[in-house]
Amino acid sequence: MTRFYVNDKEITPPMDTSSLGQILKEVENAHLPPNVVVRKIQIDGLPLLPQIVSENPAALCEQMERSEKVEIFTGTLAEIAGDSIREALAYLRRIEDATPSLAESFRFSPNPDAFENLRQLCEGFYWLNLLIDKLGTNFQLRLEEMIVGGIPAMHHHQKFISVLKQLVESQESGDFILIADLLEYEILPLVPVWKEMFGSIAEKMVGTQ
Repeated sequence: MTRFYVNDKEITPPMDTSSLGQILKEVENAHLPPNVVVRKIQIDGLPLLPQIVSENPAALCEQMERSEKVEIFTGTLAEIAGDSIREALAYLRRIEDATPSLAESFRFSPNPDAFENLRQLCEGFYWLNLLIDKLGTNFQLRLEEMIVGGIPAMHHHQKFISVLKQLVESQESGDFILIADLLEYEILPLVPVWKEMFGSIAEKMVGTQ
């Protein structure tokens, strides 16, 4: 019989193990206080990855039923948000280092790696955008009231959305010179702004706790 643990403390196994969602629902209702959410799941010591959950949920349930130990680790919303902000800042530092060479490759002779790096950059910025929205909702943060570089953060946010749209459109039209210009003269100068914005959000989060 599979044994279940929440933060290293053994709990009574859930009654309904037909799906991961149902298991987590029972655990949350019985064992988690408000503002605490599931942060990580391990099956027999191995982390459960998101793609495993989405690709074959039925096989996942069978795996859990055969396992000896399912461990569930939790965290507060603030802790998880703090981790996400640190990941965002680390990502922005990587972007800051890689963007000049990426712009240069599109200005002269883009290869398949350049297109893949551009795709990853766009996906990363979409993730940052979603994170901003999520943090604003969960912690009642208003970008129009947050001042970054002397102007409201909402202004930077809107400009970024516009630049990202231009970047996608220039890729669709095959305008590589415009891609290079957008990367060098629009995206790159926005990276320090995003860093400051996430720093300000972190400070605001501390004030709301």
